[in-house]
Amino acid sequence: MKKHILNILFLFFPFLAFANNADSFTSQFDSFFKQYTQWFVDFIFYKIPIYEDYRAPWVVLLLLLGALFFTFYFKFINITGFKTAIQVLRGKYDTIEGIDQKTSSEKPKLNLSEKGAEGEVSHFQALATALSATVGLGNIAGVAIAISIGGPGATFWMILGGFLGMAMKFAECTLGVKYRDIGPDGTVYGGPMYYLKKGFAEKGWPNIGKGLSILFALLITGGAFGIGNMFQANQASTQVASLFNLSEGSTIWIGGFMAILVAFVIIGGIKRIAKVTDKMVPFM
Repeated sequence: MKKHILNILFLFFPFLAFANNADSFTSQFDSFFKQYTQWFVDFIFYKIPIYEDYRAPWVVLLLLLGALFFTFYFKFINITGFKTAIQVLRGKYDTIEGIDQKTSSEKPKLNLSEKGAEGEVSHFQALATALSATVGLGNIAGVAIAISIGGPGATFWMILGGFLGMAMKFAECTLGVKYRDIGPDGTVYGGPMYYLKKGFAEKGWPNIGKGLSILFALLITGGAFGIGNMFQANQASTQVASLFNLSEGSTIWIGGFMAILVAFVIIGGIKRIAKVTDKMVPFM
């Protein structure tokens, strides 16, 4: 653990020393990536006409249609399953039947808290980790921007979109658990790259599933830098610099400090991430 952190520090500080003119470096960095990624951004947020002069990004409509489909397909699971979700979080279903009913008429119970279950974190830690990755700039700054552009009525559509999105999230998480892999040491491996590959294979389309899983892994790697890390770190460092009247060039130092703090958490794996999030998220 300490060895990995030291390696990151040794790699990071020469980078900062090289960026002695931070303002110029930041501008050059932005320009470099923009010339290679702008086409993809334009494609994803390409606006199609809805009615009269109103246009909306096709990706937003696609997500809404998907969320609407899952809401009806699962018979409004975002309402009917809410009580069950709370009970799972409280640990009501931690006790399961440990013997197959087909081979035994008895129904002895296996307590997961005593025997240990497949998984690395508790129910609450899993929820906290998911929320820590979900509640961010999109839910804070994005809401403020939407209201400033669309007026108070935008709040209704955001609530509706979030309500429908619950069903999509349910489908995503269920597939992630159903098709995950458990390593010999108990480490859990899962995500869309796993259930795309396994799910399509069950349907008789293994090559399509494998191709989509590889494509997802590549795209999410880029997204982790551009959306999950760079954008949020940039906005956070800009706000800190603005709050304390620091120069624009100071943002790279603030971002570097944030990177070091995050490294102490994520290098420890999901268990350490969960231990941090289950304490921070309730305060969020």
